[in-house]
Amino acid sequence: LPKALYSLLPETLLLADSKEADLQPITPEKIAYSPPPELKATLRPYQLHGVKWLLACEQQGFGACLADDMGLGKTLQTIAVLLYLKQQTKANPTDSNSGNVSVELTRQLSLFEPHQSEIRPLQALVILPTSLVFNWRRELEQFAPSLFVYVHTGTGRLRDLRAIAGHDVVLTTYHTARQDLLLLGRMSWRVIVLDESQQIKNHQSEISRVVRSLKGRFKISLSGTPIENSLADLWTQMEFINPHALGSFREFKKRFLLPIEKRRDDKAKQRLFEIVRPFFLRRTKEEVAPDLPDKSEQVFYSEMPPEQYRAYEQIKSAIRNQILTLFDNPQTRAQALNELMRLRQMANHPALLEPESNLPSGKFEDILSHWENARRSGHKVLFFSSFEKHLQLFRSYFEQQGHAFAWLTGSTPKPARTREVDRFQMQSNVQAFFMTLKAGGVGLNLTAADYVFILDPWWNPFVEQQAIARAHRIGQKKPVTVIRFIARNSIEEKILLLQQRKQQLGQALFEGSREVPDLSREDVEMLLE
Repeated sequence: LPKALYSLLPETLLLADSKEADLQPITPEKIAYSPPPELKATLRPYQLHGVKWLLACEQQGFGACLADDMGLGKTLQTIAVLLYLKQQTKANPTDSNSGNVSVELTRQLSLFEPHQSEIRPLQALVILPTSLVFNWRRELEQFAPSLFVYVHTGTGRLRDLRAIAGHDVVLTTYHTARQDLLLLGRMSWRVIVLDESQQIKNHQSEISRVVRSLKGRFKISLSGTPIENSLADLWTQMEFINPHALGSFREFKKRFLLPIEKRRDDKAKQRLFEIVRPFFLRRTKEEVAPDLPDKSEQVFYSEMPPEQYRAYEQIKSAIRNQILTLFDNPQTRAQALNELMRLRQMANHPALLEPESNLPSGKFEDILSHWENARRSGHKVLFFSSFEKHLQLFRSYFEQQGHAFAWLTGSTPKPARTREVDRFQMQSNVQAFFMTLKAGGVGLNLTAADYVFILDPWWNPFVEQQAIARAHRIGQKKPVTVIRFIARNSIEEKILLLQQRKQQLGQALFEGSREVPDLSREDVEMLLE
């Protein structure tokens, strides 16, 4: 009987045979793991424990769900596990997958027998939202450059499974996995990872059925919110990582879902949690606070959807030469900077330029996704933007959803400012505070927040640091996580480079919050590349 099916036995039989059962507890402490030199990162103590826990699940033949709070490094912990399994593959060249493709690949590699252990690929499939593809690839390159990574997206993606199988890590999206089921489903993957695994919560959806049908020896799901709406979400998570562990959905509904949600049956809840608890690991920021720095900063790169990117490129092509001509004349330099602002606005959301526009914004959706994760975990978030119009878009969404929020811009009267600060600091249901960088960047004490979202970059990083200091200051008892949202392949990436240059030259502190950025012609040319 597979270990994952033990939970289907009647409870009395399971208890009666527990002493003889071959089901060993998952004990990360017994895993002999230490980060190898190939891992280009230092694991914090809780991250090291998370890696060992995942490996313990893998060695026992179970799948696992890592459900840490947002910002605690679920991706890094997973990369460390993939790197370890790759090294184990090198050390045990006879340990190959059982799928036909893997066997065919092994036969091909036998021509190069002396080097076979060196080039045997791990064959891990990572399925994730489109918005996370670039960030995953970037972190793999940064933390595990020795892994051979392939991004399976777009119209030019590979159709030959043998070529795909030659990689250590294959990144693909939920949408592409659904489209390419006949291709990817032929593979017996060494590892399958789902990021933002709540995407499969609806067990009747096509994407949920597709993902659960894929064959993998070790399955990992990553989600800060594995249960969003109902215990039915839990069944889908378990059905992916440990198929059949909770029986069919009909059985799960009869044994657990209805008794718990309809009849408030505590005994049924206790039985359910006893079954699933060994396979879920969740740490909150508060729990691991001693391991965290006072402040951690991340950059999240958002992909512009094709429609938004085309509109962005059209504007850039139309105004590039005009901007350079205007910039060369000191009397029209301010006009040139206004044209650059149009590019910044389009990179954020097309509606900032054309209020009636129906074009989507990749960054807008990414920010809301991060907000939902923070909100469900009970965190408070400061939202900073250079553009009040940008904040207004989020305000409209919050009002539609019925989410309470605080608001502060340059037009907010002084008495109202005090009231808004007090609401955010004192009322638990007010989890969001929207502020423009100029209005909210100085003079406020907002230590109730432990997340800071910088929605768009300002020319001078010192201005952003002043805004971050609203939360990261004396009186703050929790670690503060700062996330900067940057539209990829846009002027925002170039502004980041300018920020770094200013910091290296020590210019940022002396420029302060000046309205007009100190740019050279070379800077402008770089911004428009």
